[in-house]
Amino acid sequence: MRRKFRNHFMLAALVAGFGFYSCIDNKDKKEETTIVVMDEEMNSEGSLGTVEASEQEEIINVQFKETSTQDIFEHYIGIKQALVASNNAEAQKHASMLLESLTEAKAGQSLVGATKQLAEAKDINKQREAFSKVTKGMETVLKGAISSGGIYKQFCPMAFEGKGDYWYATSVEIRNPYFGDKMLKCGRVEEVIN
Repeated sequence: MRRKFRNHFMLAALVAGFGFYSCIDNKDKKEETTIVVMDEEMNSEGSLGTVEASEQEEIINVQFKETSTQDIFEHYIGIKQALVASNNAEAQKHASMLLESLTEAKAGQSLVGATKQLAEAKDINKQREAFSKVTKGMETVLKGAISSGGIYKQFCPMAFEGKGDYWYATSVEIRNPYFGDKMLKCGRVEEVIN
């Protein structure tokens, strides 16, 4: 009897654990389903749905103390939007512009190297791996550089086979660059930088 109770308890705990770590709150599931269906309908017409949604989300209303940091962040957001839309050509274009801005600003070598890797990658998955490295390097660029507004540091626990990873955004709305429209709203805000 005890063994049966313990097995049921373990099973209940396991099910509760999966529910606890899911990316989307139950209250948002109905809303997300609607959005995903709409995105799929738009994508069947030519992949405009996700791009338009991500462009609307990324209105940059944060100001930096230096214009070079402003340019760097704008190009970073351009890469993020392209990855959300799973548009590898657009990601390459913005990565090249970010690389130019980083070189002019004499940024750290690891950030420059990661950005170069992203600019040269043609495969969207390789770009997403490089974007993870770029995001890590961006933290030192962004901290203490904001004069007004804020940036949202967001986290997806499912990225990179459950290891999880971060990105920066200008809105609390989650638009996941690591999965694009496959898991558009998977993630949460971890920190607000201002």
